[in-house]
Amino acid sequence: MFKEKLADLFEEVKTSLIDEGEKSFAKQLDTCEIQSCSSFASDNSAFTIEFVGYNSNEIQDTFPTGNAEYTIMVTYSTKNKVIGLEVIGCENTKLQQQLLVSCT
Repeated sequence: MFKEKLADLFEEVKTSLIDEGEKSFAKQLDTCEIQSCSSFASDNSAFTIEFVGYNSNEIQDTFPTGNAEYTIMVTYSTKNKVIGLEVIGCENTKLQQQLLVSCT
């Protein structure tokens, strides 16, 4: 489960979504299970996390959330279901180290 495997990121995203009034997306995070996680930058500063049910043909949109140290993009489907995250610009952070351990 996402909330157990990457607890710090889970808490940050959930808190930010609630603060931004996106409570339905925040609630969905509790049951999200990581299907895949990979870096898409040569310096491992950006990661894509796909949750179970992710289908690139069903992406509705993405929007930013989280703190200003790096960018977290929430990806949701045409059915308003959270299906993934992208973490961008997390070089030299604690989160980068956690993602390297979890995604390899």
